[in-house]
Amino acid sequence: MGYTSDDDMINQMTVNGKRGRMDFVKSTAPVHTAGGWHMLNGLNGNPNQGTFPGTDLLFQSCWETSGDGTVVIGPQHGGAVSPATKHLLSLKAMMVAAAGAPWVAMLVDLQGYYRMSTTNVTGTGSRTLINSNTFTASSSSGLLLTYTNDFNTLTKVRFTTTTTLPTGLSLATDYWLVRVSATTARVATSLANAIAGTVIAFTDAGTGTHTLRIETRSGGVGNQAMFVSQTAPATGGPNLTASAYDDVLSTPGSGTRAFQGAPNMGAAADAYACRILHSGNATGRFGPFLPLQAADTGVARINSFRWSTGTAYTGSGVIALAIVKPIAEIPIPVSGIMTERDLRSQLVSLPKIDDGACLQWMLFGTGATTTASPFMGVAEFGWGG
Repeated sequence: MGYTSDDDMINQMTVNGKRGRMDFVKSTAPVHTAGGWHMLNGLNGNPNQGTFPGTDLLFQSCWETSGDGTVVIGPQHGGAVSPATKHLLSLKAMMVAAAGAPWVAMLVDLQGYYRMSTTNVTGTGSRTLINSNTFTASSSSGLLLTYTNDFNTLTKVRFTTTTTLPTGLSLATDYWLVRVSATTARVATSLANAIAGTVIAFTDAGTGTHTLRIETRSGGVGNQAMFVSQTAPATGGPNLTASAYDDVLSTPGSGTRAFQGAPNMGAAADAYACRILHSGNATGRFGPFLPLQAADTGVARINSFRWSTGTAYTGSGVIALAIVKPIAEIPIPVSGIMTERDLRSQLVSLPKIDDGACLQWMLFGTGATTTASPFMGVAEFGWGG
């Protein structure tokens, strides 16, 4: 539950101390191209710079406490509060730049990403993304799963089987992995239990062939997708000509939905760190998100994509296909003055911040934003219950 009234909100924050504040400071680099969107996790500052680590094409989940599995890349906002719900109360943002105004900043929850490097960047064939693995179950300080790929700790999953799941696991139920090694994990029944290391005990291995499937933190509702650069390729600028994703209502893994409009990824020269490749003013550009198929309400997972027409990338770039959930936006009309958005009185919405959310800022500049320009953001939140 959230708040029952304005009085309850005030009491929860002032008497019970259920409130918090998150501060962000990032420095732009290099010059940000006019009309482009950027995801600021790839820049130096506070929180830490992110680099999209992990296994190519494998979904890597991102969380408040564990970041991208290597570095904590988002601010700490108080941990899980369930069964209460956490809500964004206000945003503040400021840019200090010689050029580029006006800007728009957007706060998003980075659900996770699929990393690509080397031939997964330069190739023109279809890339099949990894969202599931078969597994076996055994006993090792609890129920231990053994599989092929290296999923991050706290990855949210569901299980299926051809016969009977191990005791303690159920179909159509959310669980969280507690990573033990690159190919093993224990299982928790809640995010709080996973963080605390409280895992399901081993009773039996079940029968048949078992499969785990990743789930995004939000379950997919409201999720959007985008290509974000970490390291620029040498040359090229391909188009997204084929794709397959699961909408919230799709059968998992069916890949019956496709991103629309054949977005152009833009020239390699614009694929500098943190640039959202398909954003901008040119023909075939969209921003900041890949257009969804009509009537879709969010991206649950992405199954495949293909870059073919246009000019293939060359060189050894690093690019991520990220899934994010937009939370709120704030305009920044001029340099050097902090703007504020009150989400209780000015724009009544109080957006929910999910337990474990990996919060990041995105930034749009109308003009070319000068390099080494500081961005400062503040988010204030509270919870009831």
